[in-house]
Amino acid sequence: MRWLIVPGTCLGLVMGLGACGDSQELNSTAGRTGPVPDGGTSSCVEEYSPAAIAKRAFAFDGIVVDIGPGISDHGDDSDLGLPGVTFEVRTWFSGGSGSTVTVDMQAVGEESTEAGGAYGIGSQLLVSGEPRWGGSALTDPIAWGCGFTRYYDPATARFWNEAL
Repeated sequence: MRWLIVPGTCLGLVMGLGACGDSQELNSTAGRTGPVPDGGTSSCVEEYSPAAIAKRAFAFDGIVVDIGPGISDHGDDSDLGLPGVTFEVRTWFSGGSGSTVTVDMQAVGEESTEAGGAYGIGSQLLVSGEPRWGGSALTDPIAWGCGFTRYYDPATARFWNEAL
């Protein structure tokens, strides 16, 4: 069976019915494990560990449903130009409670939004991070690289659940 996915329609179906086709068919990153590549440009303040993941302002398991403009830029020289990635949240580990959330994420070149790239529509990720400019957890949220945002796998999801 082939599925024709219309982005806005899929989101409505996912939220209304809890599914939109076979997740393995949609998830071009299924089977990947470990950290989502950050292009090697990240400056890591902290090393990924159980103690460090517990300190993040937000953490969730989510499926990418849209990739658009960033949400944390202020229109000045401090802008990072990161894409705003919208997730259907499967599980909140900390920092939130909504069914969807948009966070700015590191993109690895233009390929990040296409099949075979670092992530794309349908990718299931474990995402953690901080508010870029301070404040509450989901005010201008930005996903951390350096291993703090990872491809979904059940063992790591259990690890996050226990740590958080």
